[in-house]
Amino acid sequence: MKRIVFTKHAEEMLTARSINREMVMSCLTQPTQVVHARENKRAYLKDFDNNYLKAIVAEEKDAFIVVTAYWFAKNRIKQ
Repeated sequence: MKRIVFTKHAEEMLTARSINREMVMSCLTQPTQVVHARENKRAYLKDFDNNYLKAIVAEEKDAFIVVTAYWFAKNRIKQ
């Protein structure tokens, strides 16, 4: 398993959005969906009942670099 590194921005956003690190780690290790994001990043989505948690991640050889994370409404997912 790759190590998980949180950027300073990600740490600040987790606090501001009431998301804990364990939720993000769950999102990365057991995602509901993984999609391409901009600038060589991936978006990991995890279903948390009412909404998805979306973590934007830059993947390196030995690490996931968490750039940010936020709640994403389920009705915004394209079927």
